[in-house]
Amino acid sequence: MNAADRSAKRRAELVFAAYELFVDKGYRNVVVADIVARAGVSHGTFYNYFTNKRDVLDAVIDHYFALIRERVFGQAVTGQRPQTLDEFCALFGRVVDHCYQLVADEPGLVSFILLEATSIDDQVAERSIRNLTVYGDEATARLKKGMTLGYLDPELDPRLTGEILLSILLSALLSAIRAGADGLDQERVRNDLVGFVRAVLEP
Repeated sequence: MNAADRSAKRRAELVFAAYELFVDKGYRNVVVADIVARAGVSHGTFYNYFTNKRDVLDAVIDHYFALIRERVFGQAVTGQRPQTLDEFCALFGRVVDHCYQLVADEPGLVSFILLEATSIDDQVAERSIRNLTVYGDEATARLKKGMTLGYLDPELDPRLTGEILLSILLSALLSAIRAGADGLDQERVRNDLVGFVRAVLEP
């Protein structure tokens, strides 16, 4: 492992330590001393990578939004090119299922990123929105393709519709966090959301 690899590994360890503490204790209850203790490094090492706790929070936000993107979209969507509305809706249903699986595997991650982090300050909220915009861009591209192929309503605005689809997936994540407390199980949520998407997108 060369120096650059070691540096990247150490930075990743600090980000992971900070993330674990933010989830376990809440962002406002964590200090830099907690992070360096969890990571097993000195204060000096921390400040080689980050200026303060708020700085490492930005790294946590970016890293774990990328992880959510991979876990929710990457595994379900990569290589998939729907040619019909049925195929598009089936793909959307798989993405909803991946939302539930992510919450089952990483409940603290989803709660922290979607609920706590965005309430810390306006800058975090803006950073989260920028990360979500990447998802919106990908959804927009897929919608344009579906419109070109003729299985999606060409009168819809692809950007606005992409944002709507993203908000629907956020509702799936929140329902998964509630774990049935809202009276809805995974199958019901998937079927209802897919039915709504079909009704909106059908020409």
